[in-house]
Order: sequence, then structure tokens, then C-alpha cells
Amino acid sequence: MRSFLSAFGANVSWDQKISAAQIIADEKEYLIEMDLANLLAKPNEDSVVSLKMIQSRTYIPLSFIREILNYDFFWDDESKTLTAVRLPDSAAVFKNLPDAPEFKVIDTFTGVASWYGGKFHGRETNNGEIFDENGLTAAHRTLPFNTYLRVTFLKSNESTIVRINDRGPHIAGRILDLSKGAAEEIGLRPHGLGEVKVEVLADYKADA
Repeated sequence: MRSFLSAFGANVSWDQKISAAQIIADEKEYLIEMDLANLLAKPNEDSVVSLKMIQSRTYIPLSFIREILNYDFFWDDESKTLTAVRLPDSAAVFKNLPDAPEFKVIDTFTGVASWYGGKFHGRETNNGEIFDENGLTAAHRTLPFNTYLRVTFLKSNESTIVRINDRGPHIAGRILDLSKGAAEEIGLRPHGLGEVKVEVLADYKADA
């Protein structure tokens, strides 16, 4: 556990009295309660993860790193490599804006997003609007129209906020179709598609 976390710049120490690991990362201190008898750890108030003990060493799942250090992981089966991508902190996305919009994140998921434009520009979307490929909109299969999403392209760590006004994608394995303008904002357009983090927003005011 210590050697793995140190690869991500974290320092780990053990407090025997309270059975907790002290992790210092990004100038923040975390106390992780660990029940070694039952091989469980509590990275935060809402999560419990399972541990493994092999030859007196404690092993942690990758989800532990995601909970504490906000990394996501992607496995490439062809090259047999694991890629770690640092996800942006929620507050950092708007830190340079003088009037940051107020909202709360009510759901988060990751997957592959694509983009569309070209022949679809000027056509009617599924909610009756005229599609503007340069706007900040997106298509999703089930989310209600006019739902706002913050979409982060994991390769670039760039984010934008889009509004759902269409249905799609119509290709299996993709979770979101971004307008050309939204894809350009986060650096996804030249790639065609890519892994994104999607946060569903509530109380977001577009004119904020």
C-alpha cells in the first residue's frame, strides 16, 4: 500500500492506536480507518473497500486511489498497460471565473464520448431545436432534455458544460455525443472520440 501510494506522490504512515493509515497528499491529510481483521478500509464517510493481505503486506484496490487522490484508471488489453489519469478537482474547473455558477453534482459516470456536426448542422434535434454544431450541447439516450452536464476529457483534463437537447449516441459502447463546439472546447474533436468523465448537474443556471 505504501509503495503504491508513494508512486502518486503520497506519504503513508500507520497509527497503531486508532488502526488508521495517515495519508498526506496534495497538502491534505487523510485518516483512513482500516479493519485489518476483516480486511476493510473506509476511504471516506460514504465508501468501504475491501483489502487483501498477502505475506503480511496490505494490498488496496485501485478504487481506493480514485477515492483518495481522484485518479481514474484505464486498462489497455492489447498492450497490457494500465493508465492513470488525474481527474480535475470540481472547484478547479471554475477557479478562474469571477462569477462561478452555483450547482451541485447529483451523478457521475465515465465512458466514451464522440462528437457530431457537419450534415447534422441546421437539422432538428429530438427536442425540436435546430442543431447548432458550434453550440455547447450533447445527445444522450435517456437523460431528460435540458439537463446540464459537466464533461471532462480525461486525456486533456479540460472541461465544459453542455445541455442535453438530442438523443444518441446510436453506436454501442458510447455514452455521449457532443456537439462539435463542445468537443473543441475540451480538445476531443481531433481524436474523434475519447474517455470522458460526466457529471450531472442540478441547480445550474446557464446565465450565471
